[in-house]
Amino acid sequence: MLKVGVHVSISGDLFRAIDREREIGGNCGQIFSHSPRGWSFTFPSNEEAKNFRRKYRNKDVNPFVIHEAYLPNLATPKDELYKKSLKATKKEVEVAKKLDIRYINIHPGTHTGLGESKGLKKIIRSLNKLETGDGVIILLETTSGSGTMLGYSFEQISKILNETTINTGVTLDTCHSFAAGYDLSSKKAVNETLDEFDSTVGLDNLELIHLNDSKHGLGSKKDRHEHIGLGKIGEEGMKSIINNERLRDLPFVLETPENSKRGDKENIQKVKEFRENYN
Repeated sequence: MLKVGVHVSISGDLFRAIDREREIGGNCGQIFSHSPRGWSFTFPSNEEAKNFRRKYRNKDVNPFVIHEAYLPNLATPKDELYKKSLKATKKEVEVAKKLDIRYINIHPGTHTGLGESKGLKKIIRSLNKLETGDGVIILLETTSGSGTMLGYSFEQISKILNETTINTGVTLDTCHSFAAGYDLSSKKAVNETLDEFDSTVGLDNLELIHLNDSKHGLGSKKDRHEHIGLGKIGEEGMKSIINNERLRDLPFVLETPENSKRGDKENIQKVKEFRENYN
């Protein structure tokens, strides 16, 4: 069964995220557990968590993923920022456990001058300080490689996975990886990129696809998402990703724009059309 959804708001109450996903035709999804642009963090009340878990157990919208906020950076050389970042990540784990959410998606980090090797080691040390238990998996999202961002190469993702002691997996963001230089614009290119991913990271570690087209070209290192099929990856690439035998059973979460061209509902419908009409 095709699993497709979008990032939705938790405004009003956490459980409303599930209702919002259903309303636009999604059957999996993603949330921020709090404001993504601030450090303020309010834990869900016992009642709020209970209401979410009750709806979530129906399994008609599953899985849901918590996307970590934008501010934490586990690779930073700045002590104060690092302490706040690690504390925030630990809180995300606590929230995930309280809501029975299995996945927390994170951007690995930005070294900001520390250097890639030292930055990667710091990320690994940081993740090994988390207490995720058996119920929570930290998903490392592939990045575009802009600036001093880490996690743009499959080799870097593999290194983090291999040297962490907690449960970790991978989110393949199609826009990010395309911008980082991994071609996904044709059936042949998708298969070649997946072959490389499998030989470097291992497809058994891939848990989630962030399905986004790209406003910019292959290797641009620019993180600008576009509607499904309307960007530089294009219709052929999107169809090849959605229908690839090695990916088709994974959840696809869209982080596409909402504007006069399309909204979330229309992009979900486009994904369904690409699955239904694929030859």
